Amino acid sequence: MNRKNHLLAILAAVSFILATLTGCGGKTEPDIPQPTQEPIEYANLTDEDSRALLSRLLENAGIDETRIRGLFDRVDQFNASVKSEWLTNGFEIAAPTDTKYDPYEMQDLWAEKNGDFPGYNCRITAFSLFGGFVTAGADQPKTQGEDTLFLDLETQGEDSLFMDLETLAADPAVLCGDSTAKFCALFAPVPAADSTDVVEQAQTLQAGWAARGVAFSDSPARLISVVLHDRFSDTENTLFVGHVGVLLPVEDGSFCLIEKVAFQEPYRLVKLQNRAELRDYLMAKYDTSWGQDTTRPFIMENDSLMAE
Repeated sequence: MNRKNHLLAILAAVSFILATLTGCGGKTEPDIPQPTQEPIEYANLTDEDSRALLSRLLENAGIDETRIRGLFDRVDQFNASVKSEWLTNGFEIAAPTDTKYDPYEMQDLWAEKNGDFPGYNCRITAFSLFGGFVTAGADQPKTQGEDTLFLDLETQGEDSLFMDLETLAADPAVLCGDSTAKFCALFAPVPAADSTDVVEQAQTLQAGWAARGVAFSDSPARLISVVLHDRFSDTENTLFVGHVGVLLPVEDGSFCLIEKVAFQEPYRLVKLQNRAELRDYLMAKYDTSWGQDTTRPFIMENDSLMAE
């Protein structure tokens, strides 16, 4: 069995166990408060107005034209691969976790039209836009993290970077001249502290990035990362960027977040008044801590804990 099939078998087995534990017959924890889902305004970039807004904000943030054009090409590829009624018609208002589609039907239709190509996820999308504002050490290996399992916030299942690397191997142009070494230096899991304290874990992530030479240059655009703490065992204790997007300032002082929901789920442009709304939106979607004895998911803005 080759490495990819071996990993797929492991992921399927672990995902089945997780589904069994958390399904309708599993244990629930009603006493643990969950984030409030305040409605948000978002678009799947099917209309001229939302596309023009995103293009302008990316240009204003200093994103290279090649990166912007590549993003819209991939948006068009995805939107053409799924049913139009599954996507917004301009900006619409909904709860963060509400969708107009069944993700499994969407995945099936994507596969029907694109074969084995997995598509692009949040990390690839964010890096394709923001990669010019990140540097990494010259000594970093070409790949890392492809054999490390983590709980992916996009899929709520076990995953590793090998799917990201499969896309990058099939479409290296999506890196816009950057390397897989820099991509993996930023996104491969980092050893976690033996702690559940958010500040301590953020400092641990900063140290892990610094050891890889990861640094961020100044830009109006900001990389927004939702970081998850996974503790599979005493020797497998890691921090991982489970979801990521690019935050863009708007002229009136508000913000827009551009993100890819998952490999076979849509692109989103989300309107937000401030960082408090951004935090509420991301935690409503991706806080999967459920009272576990690990650190609650936390949000990094570039390489610092995000302030409200």
